[in-house]
Amino acid sequence: MDNLGLEYLIRYGKAGEFGRFRAQKPLQLFKGDLVIIETHRGQETGEILSPSTPMIAKFLPNTTVGKLYGTLTAQDDSQIQSNHSKSSHIVEAAKNISLVLALQVSILDVELLFDGKHAVLHLATSPKTDVRDLVSKLSQDFDLHIYVENISQQEENAGSCGSGNCGSKEGGCGSCSSGGCGSCATGKQKKPALEANASQRKPLI
Repeated sequence: MDNLGLEYLIRYGKAGEFGRFRAQKPLQLFKGDLVIIETHRGQETGEILSPSTPMIAKFLPNTTVGKLYGTLTAQDDSQIQSNHSKSSHIVEAAKNISLVLALQVSILDVELLFDGKHAVLHLATSPKTDVRDLVSKLSQDFDLHIYVENISQQEENAGSCGSGNCGSKEGGCGSCSSGGCGSCATGKQKKPALEANASQRKPLI
């Protein structure tokens, strides 16, 4: 089936954001498939929810249509597992740095994106807390562009890696909520992404 140029509604990120993405080549996709996409945060993985219809586009008029590159391969899944492992080290580093800086902040999780160059730091703190030194130190230590999700600010995103656009939110339509980030706890055993989603794949209607 030639799906070139067809848009899909895709869920991505631990906070459960979703948006519209357009296939860059012919693809045969199923509901629940894990795919590689380009979001406002960087290149990451997402899950197919459904084809994007004119009705969906009507309700998401201000979102950028991202790029959809294809489904995950076994090699991609291996990279994801490596990223999960690295994320745990970044979490510990973030906690240690926040203690040294005496910041009143709770580090919830770190989401290292598929490209290995961008990460999302999930935390909870007062809007008045300045986390720029924390973000800058993490960015330098791990050579990453870091995007901050503060669950204490439902409508805003704080922080930047200093490159000028890492803290901006230009696309997507979800925001980090207590319900979403509550499922981002570290220490959970993670199944390979392909295995975990195998039973969820359903033909698109």
